[in-house]
Amino acid sequence: MFSLKTKFSILKALLFKRKAPYYIQYYINGRCHLKCKQCNIVETNSNVKEASLEEIEIIGKNIADIGGGVVLLTGGEPFLRKDIHLIVKTLKKNNLDVRLQTAGIATTEQLELCYKEGARDLNISLDSLDSNKQDYINSVPNSWDAAIDAISRVSNVFSDESAICSLGCVLSKFNFREIPAILEFATKIGWYLSLVPVHITTQEEFMGFRSYDNTFLFEEGDFEELEKVIKKLIEMKSQGYNLFDSESYLWSSYNFLKTGKETWRKKGVCDSPDLYFAIRPNGEFTTCCDYTLEETKSLADPNFSKYYKEGVLHKLSDPYVKNCSGCHYGSYPEVTISVRDPKAFIERVKLVLTQGKGKVKSLPKIEYYNIINELKEKYKDVYEGQPHMSNVLIKWKDPSSRKELIKQDNEVRKNQNRLRLRPKDDL
Repeated sequence: MFSLKTKFSILKALLFKRKAPYYIQYYINGRCHLKCKQCNIVETNSNVKEASLEEIEIIGKNIADIGGGVVLLTGGEPFLRKDIHLIVKTLKKNNLDVRLQTAGIATTEQLELCYKEGARDLNISLDSLDSNKQDYINSVPNSWDAAIDAISRVSNVFSDESAICSLGCVLSKFNFREIPAILEFATKIGWYLSLVPVHITTQEEFMGFRSYDNTFLFEEGDFEELEKVIKKLIEMKSQGYNLFDSESYLWSSYNFLKTGKETWRKKGVCDSPDLYFAIRPNGEFTTCCDYTLEETKSLADPNFSKYYKEGVLHKLSDPYVKNCSGCHYGSYPEVTISVRDPKAFIERVKLVLTQGKGKVKSLPKIEYYNIINELKEKYKDVYEGQPHMSNVLIKWKDPSSRKELIKQDNEVRKNQNRLRLRPKDDL
């Protein structure tokens, strides 16, 4: 699936572990149609102007010049940019592999245009097989149905044997019991599952991506059951279920959720910006989604590759990566683990060699609902036994009390200064 350029970047990372950024997250906008309770990145980036296509031309050239490989186009909701297919075209022109992400708003026309421009890798956010629970987490009614509809349409468009589609799922107290069911759903439709443990912080210790909603946090009595779920996922993966995450990553996620500390970093330091980094909507470099650097450089600056190669970006990043308490944002840990853990590297090679291969199944839309209903019946104990959250979900299901919950959520966001602002240049 990877281009020769990405493969070379990965080889360089394996050999030297320095200045081989083969995975880059590009937050192309700060807009979203959802208000997910466990996410704060939209509020962090909403007042940042989006780079123009002309600027993205320079960004693409700079990424290629420093040896970049995979570029994740994320947001916000990246498909709110009507020119997303042109962004794909620009990056592909520089021999970069593009990974797309959406929460379900992508139109069929947008998907077809992105596919035409060479996109073969797409991720859709899905945190539950229960529509009411998903809508509550997203704070938007009918968002679950939109995601299932998008899965159906993506499966029709991304039909090439080299295509790879995945479900992105935030692992939290709200859904950890049903993760095996979600994995089974992904496998049945020819998709993969990728997990990210929930990240919660406080207003006093602000970090860009993280929410303040403590209801997503695990309690002491949950960890015995969570451990069983992790073991179950590892067993399912060994049986051929389509799980992206390595065993090392899963146990590090468990430790992160239980203690707040991960186990994937080497000596407590991550590999940003050597193996990965992030780009804000305006093109500014940053170490990851949690931090906005006080002093930085823009990838829309023609001299960016020179700054990177000379170590300027490393000096600007050091205070953040060396003093960070640790995160667990999916691909960052997996890149480090793949480069530094031989067992995980072998896992990843096998995955790369077998992913795609015509796995994505194009089914009638009703079939996705049928599969979900069958799984909810199979895992009846999970979907009928949720006492810790039944009251709030009952309230959400009722349209009248739902309005009150949405009003309360908006008030909380306002009090926490989690506001969605217009870019300064547009004010």
